[in-house]
Amino acid sequence: MRKKSSNKKKHRQNSQKEKIFITPLYTTEALQAIGEEFDRKKAMLYYTGLLFVAIILGLLFEINVLFIALISIVYSCCVPQLLFNQSKFAYETRRFNDINSYMSQMAQSFIYTQDIIESLHETATCFSTGLMTDTLKHAFEIIEKGKTDIKKAEKDALAYIESKYSCEKLHNLHRFFISAEELGGECQKEFEILENMRIAWQGVVESGRVKRYWERNIGACLYILFMGVAIMMLHVMRNSDLNIMALVATQIVDSLLLAGFVLYFVFMDNRLNKSLLINPVLMTEKKARAYYEYLDNYNAKEEWTKYRGITILSVVASAMLLYLKPSWMSLAIAIGVVFIGFNIHTIIHIMAVKTMKKEIMKSFPKWLFDVMLLLQRESVEGAFERSMETAPPVLIPEISRINGMLTRKPHDPDAYMSFLRDFGDQGINEIMHKLYSLAVGANRDPDVLDVVMEKNIKALEKSERDTIIFMDSMKNPTWIPFICAGFSCLAYLVIAILTSISGIMDMI
Repeated sequence: MRKKSSNKKKHRQNSQKEKIFITPLYTTEALQAIGEEFDRKKAMLYYTGLLFVAIILGLLFEINVLFIALISIVYSCCVPQLLFNQSKFAYETRRFNDINSYMSQMAQSFIYTQDIIESLHETATCFSTGLMTDTLKHAFEIIEKGKTDIKKAEKDALAYIESKYSCEKLHNLHRFFISAEELGGECQKEFEILENMRIAWQGVVESGRVKRYWERNIGACLYILFMGVAIMMLHVMRNSDLNIMALVATQIVDSLLLAGFVLYFVFMDNRLNKSLLINPVLMTEKKARAYYEYLDNYNAKEEWTKYRGITILSVVASAMLLYLKPSWMSLAIAIGVVFIGFNIHTIIHIMAVKTMKKEIMKSFPKWLFDVMLLLQRESVEGAFERSMETAPPVLIPEISRINGMLTRKPHDPDAYMSFLRDFGDQGINEIMHKLYSLAVGANRDPDVLDVVMEKNIKALEKSERDTIIFMDSMKNPTWIPFICAGFSCLAYLVIAILTSISGIMDMI
């Protein structure tokens, strides 16, 4: 019975995670899911504030009582979501700060202790309360219970921490702790590289959140500005012969505009409470191999034959267009359609190359940092081979190919120079030249990896921006107020024209 109750509770929590909009019925449950309690005083303050805003705006637009009541209901329904957003924002900020502090402190401690458990104890002293404190306490319990196999217990403890803070950077750091502890020796240089990666990631995530914060505030200010313009327009029209302010149609448009304001603000506010520990989305290895196979076996003549049906269809469609509506515009459209129809295979090929280039530029900096970590203890070619374990999927076919070439002929210059050559990036080519020089001993400058790493930091920052999921699909949502303002102005214009026509007809 207890097990069934536990399963129901888990199901409710999972369902809650999927909710897009928090309703009053689920406010307490949603807050408890992130370790917060429902604050009645704060809720009453929010309800009072939003009702006040709704009523004031309604009076400015001179909307009748019924519509003001409806708008007030919409505003009240948004209070639970705004309350949740505020708590979730603070919760995600704490998690992000916790994990950055944890990774930084653990790395510093491990440099000197070279022992995972001792480093965990030193790191735990930096956290007095909160989720990280509870997480580390449970991690120590796992270690205590697994003393018979301490290495397994360490891995289980680190895996538990990762389960509470799902983060790719944390997983990579833990993986390196385990490897460094097994190998022993100095590891300061490796952790400097890992710290540079963490700092670059932290900067990108923080700048992304600041950007969304300003987008929300600027968007809200624009919306208020447009509502002010709408109020002025209506008052100017009221003082003229064309008074549409009291008309039902105008009242409906005004009500939609006012309801849209709070919904827009909530939408923008929702973007601020997303997890900051979202893992990157990369192309799968299966998909990458399919792209490589397509590009390697590309034959223009065969591809043209493959899409012959589209070519014929484009000709038929163009001919019908010219027959039904002969004009210069139709001719231009027909030429464009036929051109696309005859070159569809080339367009698809160009898009495939572009997709691969974009994915490679996201993935290469991540792989290069792994290689630089491995170079602290491995040869260049040994680093290439071991990097296969953690390489981004899109690079695995190419890394596998050059590893095969280097196995047959060590220090083969063609292996280095042909790496991703088909995608023609000069930066990648220069880095492979440097790695080849290191491999054959032609470049003995001890700072060469520092130079490569410094150049790669900027590439990594761009890669993080391109791969983190929470950089949402709506690149510039601040255009929404312009749409709402345009809709309102157009509606006022239509209502005014119809009112004028009605007045003229009455006079007749």
